[in-house]
Amino acid sequence: MIDLIIQNASQIVTCAPEEASTPMAGRQQGALSITTGGVAIQEGRILEVGPEVDRLACENVIDARGGVILPGFVDCHTHAVFAGGRAGEFEERARGVSYEEIAKRGGGIRSSMTSLREASDEDLEAAVRRHLDGFLDLGTTTIEAKSGYGLNLDDELRALRALGIAHEVDVVRTCLAAHTVPPEFTDDRAGYLDLICDKIFPAVADEELASYCDAFIEQGVFSFAEGERVFEAGKRNGLRPRVHAEQLSHAGGIKLACRVGAISADHLEFCTKEDAVTMKQAGVIAVLLPTANYTLDQEKRPPARSMISVGCPIALATDFNPGSAPTQSMPLVLNMACVRFGMSVAETIVGATFNAACAIGQQHRLGSIEPGKQADLIVCDVGDYREIAYFFGANPVRTVVKRGKVVRDLD
Repeated sequence: MIDLIIQNASQIVTCAPEEASTPMAGRQQGALSITTGGVAIQEGRILEVGPEVDRLACENVIDARGGVILPGFVDCHTHAVFAGGRAGEFEERARGVSYEEIAKRGGGIRSSMTSLREASDEDLEAAVRRHLDGFLDLGTTTIEAKSGYGLNLDDELRALRALGIAHEVDVVRTCLAAHTVPPEFTDDRAGYLDLICDKIFPAVADEELASYCDAFIEQGVFSFAEGERVFEAGKRNGLRPRVHAEQLSHAGGIKLACRVGAISADHLEFCTKEDAVTMKQAGVIAVLLPTANYTLDQEKRPPARSMISVGCPIALATDFNPGSAPTQSMPLVLNMACVRFGMSVAETIVGATFNAACAIGQQHRLGSIEPGKQADLIVCDVGDYREIAYFFGANPVRTVVKRGKVVRDLD
């Protein structure tokens, strides 16, 4: 028995690979598969897609009213567990104070660290729930979310536990204890690395609090050698690496990501064409974060067109965090990737769905509208999929379906 039908869509952007042989670890941008009609859902999974669905019978029907159906957005890089905000730093940057200068005097990540350590478990859970509600309203049905504002054993674990609350949005968790060195270890970097590798990662593994580990590889943060130690320790504890790489300089993060078998390398402002070839060959997904690039007003931008020209799969994400990317809007990400990175709308939609699912190892069940996949879908009030990126600043999402159930509906 069919449980739900969404019908009368002008476009269904399936984001399905055009051929069954298409690699399932990310694919070339822009090859959208589009049909019309509807989607039939049974027991939380997609049963049928296309014009013939409009002729099927079901008691539970959603009329897309000529709108566009997409897979639910997959936001594959967020920092969704934090307490408080950093609006004061935003204003300082608007007056010309650099991100690096603010960080040197105790702002930035360390400011968020202080706020998180002072927050109760209840405060953290309430903040995560509020953030996840915001993602869902904007059509995001799955996120990757990192710790990284605790920076000690107890608070890293508290942050990861808070990300495990029951919610319609699926959360894939990452331990980012190697986000920066906390002030109590300023004169003992090796001691902090010992804490991460010998205490934090084993505790995370014991409680099964994360699937991935991450590190910020950057000048003045963590070096190539330090990052390699972190990732090897993570792998020993069942945590696959993902890497903050080449955001502020060319510090070797991409090379490290390929060396340690990372699933993704993220940011990539200082990526070269040669780096992109290396990532493609190593099967590392390139995750670009246009809202962070915009908020920090970086002149240097990831070479998206060069990446695409060599066949390096690109995923897109919000980088949602209180400092450099305070937004949960994937529609805004699509617009910025078009305007700032030179990507087509079709390329951005693949990056925000199928390739983003690849970047969290979930492409077998998410990221495209295909029979058998989990029924995570959104209906947008536009007549053409390109308008989702074109009308920036607005929320085009009318209906959100998660595992075959309507969880948001503006009607």
